[in-house]
Amino acid sequence: MRTTTLPRPPVIMDQALEDPDVLLGILQRQSPHPLTLAGAEFVESRAALRAGARTGDVPSFVDVVDGEPRVPPVFRTTWGAEEQAVEGADTIVNNPRFIEAARQLYSAEVVRPYFTYVNINAPSGQYARHTDIPSFRGIGRDEYPTWLLNCMMHSGCFDRWRVRIATAVCWYYMGTGGEFTYWPEGWDGDMVTVKPPYNYGVMGDNDYMPHRVESIGAEADYSKYGFDATITLTPDRQWIIKEPGHEPVRHRFDEVRVSLSWKAFVFDDANEAEVYDRHLDDLDESTLIATMAEDCAQRGVAVPDGPDALSRPEFGERIRNTYLSPELRF
Repeated sequence: MRTTTLPRPPVIMDQALEDPDVLLGILQRQSPHPLTLAGAEFVESRAALRAGARTGDVPSFVDVVDGEPRVPPVFRTTWGAEEQAVEGADTIVNNPRFIEAARQLYSAEVVRPYFTYVNINAPSGQYARHTDIPSFRGIGRDEYPTWLLNCMMHSGCFDRWRVRIATAVCWYYMGTGGEFTYWPEGWDGDMVTVKPPYNYGVMGDNDYMPHRVESIGAEADYSKYGFDATITLTPDRQWIIKEPGHEPVRHRFDEVRVSLSWKAFVFDDANEAEVYDRHLDDLDESTLIATMAEDCAQRGVAVPDGPDALSRPEFGERIRNTYLSPELRF
């Protein structure tokens, strides 16, 4: 089941950053970068993939070698919050082009940048169509697993508490493939595929606008890695992937797809922002669990209820099976 809420039409930015070299300097200084799935917010996803590897129940993007999952080379570096300040990042986080495009996307008065990250994709096959991780008043990615937030969005039961997010995605890649495909009219609409020029960006309602990355590079170069793999950008702009127990893998700069994602909370006006700031209408955990249980029951699915539901494995398994397609359950 997928939400039927349609996304806002995206806003195109022909020039995203005034100086893209600032971004590349950050990537070099912050190297090495971990796999996206190695992040703290994906701890339950890693556990699920490891459990699936033991039984052979893994999604198509995962290989199993010696009983351990190996995943595509999608690496990530993150900054944006005050406590994660990075030299040079302020010109990206507070980029006026992003802020104006976010206002235009939602016709909003208040735009608050809160999260910036860079995806670094080595040669690999087509990625699954997906939407981004949403946020709700009282329930966010800092304290709750990403699969739960995605289930909440796709259920359609929590729109009252949704915090709207504007997402800029910008590209720094000159190699083969790596096109960006998106569905501006939602899951059942027509798709748009673009080969983004360097420093091109799309400001989108990506919580509701499905999108994916097309295959990157030559198939002969596709490899998968364990969760301990990292990637480094060297001063001479070469990429090196390292994994304990394996030989390093080197790529030219133009063989690795870099995409910047910038996210901001947006509010219609100061009054709506105050509701968020002062927690005047937050969703609490007990309401979340009860609402999920009731909606699943109406679909003929029994899930645990009560204060310990989120800690019970069967709760997560059943709501993921109810609201998410197989490729998105991890």
